[in-house]
Amino acid sequence: MNKTEATEFLTTLSYGLTTPPRTPVLRTPDEIGLAYEDITITTEDSVQLKGWFIPADSDKLIICNHFSPGNKYGFAGHKEPFTYAGGFEVNFLPKYKALHDAGYNIIAYDMRNHGENDTVSNGLSGVGYWEWQDVIASIQYTKERRETAKMRISLQSMCMGANATLFAMYKHPEEFEHIVSWIAIQPLKGRTTIERACENLSIDPEEGVKIFEPIYNEMSGLHVEDHDIMKYIQYVRIPTFYLQVRNDMNSRAADVQWMYDNTKVEDKKIYFIEDTPWRFRGYQYFSDHPQQMIDWYNYFMK
Repeated sequence: MNKTEATEFLTTLSYGLTTPPRTPVLRTPDEIGLAYEDITITTEDSVQLKGWFIPADSDKLIICNHFSPGNKYGFAGHKEPFTYAGGFEVNFLPKYKALHDAGYNIIAYDMRNHGENDTVSNGLSGVGYWEWQDVIASIQYTKERRETAKMRISLQSMCMGANATLFAMYKHPEEFEHIVSWIAIQPLKGRTTIERACENLSIDPEEGVKIFEPIYNEMSGLHVEDHDIMKYIQYVRIPTFYLQVRNDMNSRAADVQWMYDNTKVEDKKIYFIEDTPWRFRGYQYFSDHPQQMIDWYNYFMK
């Protein structure tokens, strides 16, 4: 691939990251027999986030966010034009049912410029850089809602949502003092994303990042190094479970292993999903195999 072709590819990549396609919410919890309430969470910068509250008869709550370009339901990857990530659906509803059946209340919400939310900031995504405000708002919402104000809370954060949670831990550590634990599904170092995309098309990764940087900055106002989440791992203060597709085409298992090794908490776990190159299998994993998830949350919410 010559430089002109590489530039065209990296421009397309930058556009997809900064302005992700809006994907439909195809399913709702009542489809699988779960009662739920439509909720709205308001962020400090006045963004309205649409979500679901799925009640259970307990004082235990899991707050779930999502990856980009997914939403609180999952991802319509089995329908055009969204079949580029393996051609399969990511459906979070079975995961929510497994949590509910294990006695957990659930809040799941669309992050800004995703799902059923209004478009803000011209639809720009910061892949966590701005979305940390959504994480903080979701936690604060539980304090303000009568039913959830005294609940014990754990988090489940995914890709963009995991990155946003790490940013939030850095910016407002006090908001996590009462959080019991979290599961971080495929947090992603920004530079790795670009390097892996280049490697997959036989573009020199270092040269590719150099080409990508000004394109990305012009589109978003951000820099590749703004997404170096590795430096925020030091702010993790709660029990942490990392989940990652080992042979993911879009990231490196070594990055997540480094995050695990450098998470300075006593209670931590890492699990690699084998036998697939599709990153989106990691997003679907707990819907298909919920037991590790349930065991993790149960251990810390005895």
